[in-house]
Amino acid sequence: MTRHLLLPNGSLRGAGFSRRSVLGLLGAAPAALAVASAFPGGASAETTGGTLNVFSWPNYFSNESLANYTRKSGVTPNITSYDSNETLFAKLNSPAGADFDLVIPSSSWIKQMADKGLLQEIDHNRLNFASLDPALLDRDYDPGNKYSIPKDWGVLGVVYDPEAVGAEIKTWQDFLDAGAKPGVSGKVRLSDSGWETIGMSLWTHGKDWNKATEAEIRAAGEEIKAFAKHVKTFSGLDPNQLANGSIVLAQTNQGTARAAIGLNPKLKFVVPGPMSELWVDNYAIPAKAPNLDQVYDFLSYQLEPEVQLSETQYIGFPAALAGLREKLPADTKNADLIFGGKDLDFSKLTSFVVDPATVGVYLEVQAEIQAAAGG
Repeated sequence: MTRHLLLPNGSLRGAGFSRRSVLGLLGAAPAALAVASAFPGGASAETTGGTLNVFSWPNYFSNESLANYTRKSGVTPNITSYDSNETLFAKLNSPAGADFDLVIPSSSWIKQMADKGLLQEIDHNRLNFASLDPALLDRDYDPGNKYSIPKDWGVLGVVYDPEAVGAEIKTWQDFLDAGAKPGVSGKVRLSDSGWETIGMSLWTHGKDWNKATEAEIRAAGEEIKAFAKHVKTFSGLDPNQLANGSIVLAQTNQGTARAAIGLNPKLKFVVPGPMSELWVDNYAIPAKAPNLDQVYDFLSYQLEPEVQLSETQYIGFPAALAGLREKLPADTKNADLIFGGKDLDFSKLTSFVVDPATVGVYLEVQAEIQAAAGG
């Protein structure tokens, strides 16, 4: 996707358009008005006092929600930001990580961090999971949510100009075929994430990107290397590139696509089959978190429905709140796109899980793909 990014994200986070920039293009309404109407009475958090050190993606909590928490608890969260899951992993795996109370890793990295002993188990008795969407719980990357609590999520999809492409895109093979057409070739954007570029070939051939062998990853990579001559960029996607036609076909997440469609309504977004990616950013507690009581107080606050709604409106990606779509204001622009489209099928989504045995292959082959494209 291109969110903030990892090698990328465990996804598409990356060096590109920030979520706050996307919100500016969408003209997001102040969250307070919608929250007040949807959840009269506001949130409740006990006044506790104390310290809370959070290590997070940039601009990942609304100022309003943080200020409200401070008013109720007497604690101002101290937030330090990072720009990739790799940075987070390295910091937690060093003495410098001992001071953090709460982190926000992506689904792709949960297992790796837990296996390294960098995360502690979540005490489910101290939190209320009742408001969370069951489809985001008990996923392969963390069965039973032993180490993680879903914060928000997104998908890997395709945004495209139907007039330029000249056909409807339903599958990843359609994407590859469209990208080779005159008028489209040279105006294609691929992710800079190895598993996302190679993943579309693996899925097309019925392979599981979490179980693919080195040989299968390299074979899929050869297909994408042959396609690379049609690619203009692997950089983070600016919605203006789609609006002005310099890019007409792109892998991206629904947030960037929604921003682009807000600028140019003729564009379309689809999550191609047979499979695509679900990424989830999660709350997780470092193994040596020094302020556990404050962590659980803050998490209890963040899991309250009105806070999750506010956060959705702020970052532009859906929180893990069950029934969230129906709770958004009726006048929310292109609301279905926030959730990856009206008919998104979660059974056709898979989350990447970093495996030390193969992640290096994905990265190596991605470098070859980008070299084949000349960038």
